[in-house]
Parts: sequence; structure tokens; C-alpha cells
Amino acid sequence: MPDQQEFEEVRAPQEIARLLDCLSGPQGAGLAWEEGSGTPTPVLLMEVAPGESITLDITAVEGLHRQLKQGKSFRLVGYCEGMITRTPALTAANGEVTTAPSEAELSREASRSPGQGVPLRRLWRCPYPDQLERLQRRRSFRARLRLGMSAEAVLKIDDGQELHGDLIDLSVDGCRLDLPRTAAPVLTNRELPVPLELGFPDGTRLALQAVVQHHRFDPERRLVEAGFRFVGVGAHQDRTLWKLVREVEREAARIAEGVDSRRPPSPLFQRPAGRRGPRLGRREAETYPTVMTQRLSRVAGYLHAQAMELVQGGCIHGPRLSRQADHLLALYDEDRDGVLFALRFLTRESWPVRHGLSVAILLIDLLEDSLPGELRKSIVASAMIHDLGKVLLPEPLRLTPTFGDAERNRLVQHVGWLRERLSHCAWINESVFEATACQINERLDGSGYPAGIRDDELRELARASAVVDAIDAMRAQRPDRPPWRLAAIYRYLLDHPDKFDTSWVKRFIRRFGLYPIGSLVRFDDASLGWVLALDDQGRPSRVQRMAGKPPSQVPREPLMGPVVEGETLASLGETLASLGEIQAEVIIGA
Repeated sequence: MPDQQEFEEVRAPQEIARLLDCLSGPQGAGLAWEEGSGTPTPVLLMEVAPGESITLDITAVEGLHRQLKQGKSFRLVGYCEGMITRTPALTAANGEVTTAPSEAELSREASRSPGQGVPLRRLWRCPYPDQLERLQRRRSFRARLRLGMSAEAVLKIDDGQELHGDLIDLSVDGCRLDLPRTAAPVLTNRELPVPLELGFPDGTRLALQAVVQHHRFDPERRLVEAGFRFVGVGAHQDRTLWKLVREVEREAARIAEGVDSRRPPSPLFQRPAGRRGPRLGRREAETYPTVMTQRLSRVAGYLHAQAMELVQGGCIHGPRLSRQADHLLALYDEDRDGVLFALRFLTRESWPVRHGLSVAILLIDLLEDSLPGELRKSIVASAMIHDLGKVLLPEPLRLTPTFGDAERNRLVQHVGWLRERLSHCAWINESVFEATACQINERLDGSGYPAGIRDDELRELARASAVVDAIDAMRAQRPDRPPWRLAAIYRYLLDHPDKFDTSWVKRFIRRFGLYPIGSLVRFDDASLGWVLALDDQGRPSRVQRMAGKPPSQVPREPLMGPVVEGETLASLGETLASLGEIQAEVIIGA
């Protein structure tokens, strides 16, 4: 824990309430013992009664209640608006509250192994803190620009050449940039500082000298991501950098709060009327075609952050996964068609993230509404993370189009790594996790991995998961091939009953049809449209026309026209074809 003098006290009651509300949000809080060290234990801040108490849910952490009963002092620690926030030392030796299982937990009892009971929920009530503490001026902290925030970076290379890119994150010591693919050879083996200028929408510009720390080509986004360290920073530049970092952090927090935020927009990201702003690049185009896409992108953001934690040696954070699984199910229950449509527009997310979300939604939709709530949540959570272990594989292996025995033996390790990295996830049904996350790559003939399970040894949920996983993977573009047409995918799976359960393949076809929601289709009058809904026969019943030019000529942004249905839709003629993923991704800005 950082030294005390690095923190400032927060005593204003309204500010304390706001920060506690932040600790109960998506990033969560951890419990850190006052005596001792180590990583804080994740807990859920369930309830805040201003001036009276706060209540923690400690059900997922075995044995924690026994330590709390001993009266040991602890702090709640978490990140609010990118800054470490903590309570003073708290003690509550008699704060335990045990609650009966919910109806959902009782309904899950049938799926448990014999002899297992239904766990009670353990809550712990603590006194309401009269102050909080926040860490200030962390030089290593990087303020990350969220979608909707744009800033230009210009590298001035030899012979007057300029590389224009987008700012990803910023600290007082350095920054990360997205640069065009042509930057890779320019940055290789470059040890001398280069002039770097940052530009913001309000006209603020800052010139610095920077040294390349690292760079890598991202094949999915077709960009170079590069890290830079600032050198020779003067006093004025240092003050300006602190101001910029705080403004980026403040605006990111406002965007994260969504429509309920009471913060005014940061002037740094507002372009004054009549003034031409900086040449903004890729991030300016990262707009959301629908509100649901924006909401779904927050779940994608959680999965991306979780993947980065795995790369850095961390674990799957059970309480956060629980919240995001609940959130994803709430979005699906609110607007099933809207979520299916939004999935097609998350093309800038990494493959494990995009694929995990797609499999989670498609699988729960395929199973329909016959499952208890807690079982649905375990299925969705397991599917969301089933491919995250692949981020631990070496990059050359992840990008290898074909596998020999040696590559395959290394590939299968990602399943075991994921199982080992689960932390505080006791709420996930073990049988569901095994079928959905661990057996999703098994095949009926035993040719799958990691265990080569076959036929009757494969659970029904694993058979359904394998069909959904294969269809979503075959629809995506890979380094060695273009995406498959959906009709060809269906035919391939039906022609291989030795590998895939044909009953689940046929059920998938009946459920989603040849033109699933989110497909880009061409009608016989040559017009294009995005499928928003299907009728009982699996034919498009609502379509959003695509404005603009044919796919080969459109700019890299979603071009949305009017929504048509009924007679207007019928006037377009028959649906002739569904455009391939390559064409669709050009249109939506992949």
C-alpha cells in the first residue's frame, strides 16, 4: 500500500457518497487487511446507507467471515475515475448478516452434485466511513481515452516526414499511440528521440521529445500500436501534461457514467464553433450505429480489461464477471433483436472478446427461455470467457493459420490456463463451466480438444456450445481464409455428423435462418440493408436501408438509412444474397 502522505483526505459527505457509489460499480472494490500485505481480496459493496453503514457481500470468498469475526482491521480499496480510493481502517467484529438463499439459488439445487447444499449468502455490515482517501499525482498512471474522445498525435520523422496517429492513453512520463501500418519500419531500431506533438479538439497542442519504447503490429485492427517515453520535459511541459492527464481522466469518467452523469463535458474535447480542430484519425470514426452497440461495448471493455489482467498474471475476477454476466443478460432480456444486431458492429474488439460475446448471446438464444435464471447466468459467463485463455498464447501461435502436432499441443493449453485462473467464481455452476468453456472444442468423433472426449461422454450443453462456437468462428475472417457464407457453414456441419450434433445444427438453422439479424443483404433492386428482425419463416421482416454507395466505394463507417418493413420492404423485391463478412466489415469500419 502506498505511503500515507501520498493520499489526500475527502471529508465532504456528498463526495464520500459519490465515491462509495463508484466503489460499488463495475470496477468493484477489494478488502485489504490493515496488518499485512498482498493483493486485496475482491468483495462486493452491496449497500450504502449514508451516515449509518455499508454492507459487503463476502459469499464468494471462503473463510473471509471467520477472519472478520476476529475483529481484524481492514480497508476497502478500489479505483474511482482512475485514482486509488480507500476507506480508513474499519473494524466490525459483529457485523455478520446471513441471508436465506434466493428462489434462483433454490431452483439451481437440482443441478448440483448429490450431497451439496444451497449456500447461504454472507453479508457483512460495517460502520459508514467519515472520510475517504485518494492517491494523488501518480506519475505512472495512464489516463486512457474512451470511445468518443479523440486526440491527434504527429510524429515528425527524418526528411520532414510526418506520421499521424491517435492517442490511446497518456501519462506524465509517456503515451501510447495508434499509428498507420507504415510506421512499423520507421520505428524499428530507432533509439534517438523524435519530435512528437499532441493535439486536442479545443486547439490545445503540446510539443515534446519522445523515445520509442515498444511497438507491435495489430493484425486485427491493421494498425501499429506504439509506446513512447517523454524525455527532456521542462517545467511548463510537466504542468501541461498533468493538466491533460487529469482532463482525460475526468472526461473518461463522465463517459463511463453515461446519460446519468452530472459532470459537464471537458472543454479539452469540445471543438469551438468556427475553429478547425486537429486532424483526428481512427478514433473519430469509432461511433456507435445504435445505442445498444454502445451499451454492449461496455461489456466488451470489461472483457478486454480482463484479458489484459490475464496477460499480466492476474485471474478471472469473479465478482466483476458476475456483474457483467448479469448486465449482458439484462440487455438481452430488454431487447433481444437489438443485442443480436449490435454484435455485428463490435468489429474493432479483439477476437477473444468479440467471439466470447457472440457465443454467449447466440447460445443463450438457442437454448431459449427454458432455464432457471442462475443457470442462464453460468452459461453466459462461461461462454463470455471461454476463449480468453488464448491471450496467454504466443502471438505467432495465435496467428498461425494451420497447425501441426506441436502447435496443436500448445494451443490446447489455453483451456487449462483458463480453468486455473478462475478466482472467487464459486457462483458459476461447475458442470456448466466444464461443458461450455472446457468442452466447447470437443467433437463427437474424439478429434477435438483438450481431452478428446467423444459421443455419449459429451454433455448436451457441450454439443450445443460446439455448434454455436464453430458457426461464429467460420463466419469470421482469418489470416488464411475469407469468412464462410452461412449457407456453406450449415451444409458443412450437416455433412459432418461425426463431429457435430445435427439436431443442434438444425435447431440453430430454424432459430436464426439464412439471414440472421445483423446480416447485410442485397435485394433484387440492387439496394442493400441490415436485417433488424425476422418473421416466423426466418425471412427479413424489418431492414435498415444502407445509405450511400455500393460496398466497394463506401467510407469506413456504418451508413444507416431509413428502417423499412411491410409493403415498403416488399417493394424492394426478394432477398438475393447476404454479403460476406469482408464486405460488411469494410462498410462498418473494421
